[in-house]
Amino acid sequence: MRSWVSLWMVLVSLPAWSLTLPESVGIALQKSSVLKQQTLELEKSELSLKQSKSAFLPSLDLTASYIYNDENPNERTYDWDSSAAISVTENFYDHGLSLTNYKISKSRKALTELDYRREKSSTVLKTVQIYLEVLKTQKIEELQIKNMAQVEKVYNLVVSQYKQGLRTRQDFLRFEAQYQRAILAKASAEYDTMKAREDLKVYLDLPETPMLLSDYQQKSVPVSAELQIYESEKRNLTQELRTYEENLLKIENRPRIDVVGKFGYGSDSYFHTDTRWSDNDKTFWNVGLTFNWNLWDWGQRGSAVKISHLESLRQDVRSSFDERDAKSVISKLQEQVRLIQKQYDITEKLFKVETENFTIMERYFREGKSSFLDYSTSLSDLISVQIQKIQTEYNLIQTRLELEHRKGYLDEKSVQ
Repeated sequence: MRSWVSLWMVLVSLPAWSLTLPESVGIALQKSSVLKQQTLELEKSELSLKQSKSAFLPSLDLTASYIYNDENPNERTYDWDSSAAISVTENFYDHGLSLTNYKISKSRKALTELDYRREKSSTVLKTVQIYLEVLKTQKIEELQIKNMAQVEKVYNLVVSQYKQGLRTRQDFLRFEAQYQRAILAKASAEYDTMKAREDLKVYLDLPETPMLLSDYQQKSVPVSAELQIYESEKRNLTQELRTYEENLLKIENRPRIDVVGKFGYGSDSYFHTDTRWSDNDKTFWNVGLTFNWNLWDWGQRGSAVKISHLESLRQDVRSSFDERDAKSVISKLQEQVRLIQKQYDITEKLFKVETENFTIMERYFREGKSSFLDYSTSLSDLISVQIQKIQTEYNLIQTRLELEHRKGYLDEKSVQ
């Protein structure tokens, strides 16, 4: 409840329509139905582990009985039998059954925690991807708006010169086409931004579409020094769990020896009789050893052990494929990061060159020293490299985050 209140206070305190990436991640983690299910599973596993620990502790029992007897012929002195006692019972040795159940519960809890971390990391990654898509489309839209203003300014100049006979109709038509393309590119960019914002709204289940998003400048995501591949960790934990489960079946298939001790205090025959509680009260204790061995059950328990072992082998084969695929994906992502970084560096250099080239070409065009074709080509090249630079920048961020997700786990700190 406190987390929802604090989240609401944060949203209320922000300017209208604004949303930062950390806030988006916080909302996504709060509203994720899968994470809520994982949280319940985690609580369930913690209770199961607590329950298995309780098997090592003595149990305290209070028993009482009041029984009326009617016999014919009645040879009883009293028609009522009564007894009450409080006792402490401890199983000192149960052939490793309680210990194995404890190990099983511990392994299951570790698996549940692992799945929770994985789902949380997946939620953070998806939120970042959707959020960065909005930022990317916003930047491209801003670029197209500036481009539109630039083209319109020159277009008005060309129209004026054409009317004065200073420009040919061919120049006019070419720039008319350039102007219409700029209008189309601007409209397309506006649509992409609107769609990306709506996707963010739907994913976060927001009442309204956020119109102001904070930029995310981080290009270098810290990658864990130690690999924590989810598929590898899950395979190891699953193998451990299956081993304990097989051992449990083997224990049930072997002769079982139990050593049980009991200590208590009680009394009997004190209700509806002439005796008092203190007349028959007593303390008692005992230690007992029981032996149980199923000599023949038509192979049921032996088959259960074999089935469990075959299931372990099947799961291990599947897990090994998942682990291999995960390592292959990591290798590909590492190569992608290297290539995208190289592409980004080249794009930055090209952007500087194209910017300088367009500045010169624009001046020449205004002075009538260059043709429309040269100016139009220079402008198109500049816009193209600007868009490519934006796309490469955000692609690099997203690929780095996905690599971190694959090599380890993302959380709220990953997007600060």
